Amino acid sequence: MAPENFAHRLKDFSLFKDFSHRDKEIAVIASIMEPRHYKKGAYIFRQGDQGKELFILTSGSVRVCKNTTQNEEYTIVDLKSEWNVFFGEIALMDNDERSASIKVLEDCQVLVMNRDQFNELGRDYPEICLHVTRVIVKIICGRLRSMNDDVILLFDALVNEIQSTQL
Repeated sequence: MAPENFAHRLKDFSLFKDFSHRDKEIAVIASIMEPRHYKKGAYIFRQGDQGKELFILTSGSVRVCKNTTQNEEYTIVDLKSEWNVFFGEIALMDNDERSASIKVLEDCQVLVMNRDQFNELGRDYPEICLHVTRVIVKIICGRLRSMNDDVILLFDALVNEIQSTQL
């Protein structure tokens, strides 16, 4: 896929929604993306790997998996390219381990941006990087709120269970 095709495809993703009608900015973003292909059954990355790349799913499908404390893999969600999804975005913000694994369900193509490229984008085009960073922060905030709701729900269930066993 040539960079000009990247540009056309990138307009579909919420990560770049602020630039969907600004061809110059989309072209700048597309120029730093690297296409990669993965075969069915492969892992794009595994939970615990060092993360430094964002992946944009342009064809195929993948599964987001996590490991239990007994190291048994379970499915979080399956993602399809038609849904204009991306993953690994937190790796652009920090230098930590991957919090989940991405397994390829059907051959797929992704566009990849690494942290160094993202930082360079921020230096050369701060307005582009600011918009992308804001979208990533909104995603992280949404996940945090959801996780907080889950913790409260689990806490309430635990309290109810304890109270019912004490009766």
